[in-house]
Amino acid sequence: MMDRGIALATVLLSAAGMAGCVQPTNVPGTTTLRKTWMFGIEQMRNDPAPQLPFTNRFIADLAAMPQVQVVFVGNERNSFLFSNWSGGKVLVSPWLRGQDNCMNLTYTIFQSGQQQAVFGLVIPPTPAGTEPDSACVDRAAGQFYQALVMQGL
Repeated sequence: MMDRGIALATVLLSAAGMAGCVQPTNVPGTTTLRKTWMFGIEQMRNDPAPQLPFTNRFIADLAAMPQVQVVFVGNERNSFLFSNWSGGKVLVSPWLRGQDNCMNLTYTIFQSGQQQAVFGLVIPPTPAGTEPDSACVDRAAGQFYQALVMQGL
């Protein structure tokens, strides 16, 4: 009797686990940028120097995204790499906790060496209250990347 109960529990748990693996209907699949882009990240406003923990975290978050190369343009060598990138590139100026938001971003898109457009993106504070700066940076990186995907980059 005990073996049958364990077997039934195992079947139910397995079925529940498999049910969680099914792609929901009417939900868009994973989206990524259509080609590789170089992101040049400027020093984040309100980030404590000289360590720049939130600028570095933002860079690491974006570097983990598909179709992205990321450099910190705050030093000469990286600025040179960004300037000489032959493909599409995006120069990003982040502002942590700008104007009482989680983050404000200004970003400039370049294609074929020419500036194409300048955009702004506001990552609002969470309605649930104050979030740690690290969580804000993570959320901002994800929303920024998705904004670029939605723009068709």
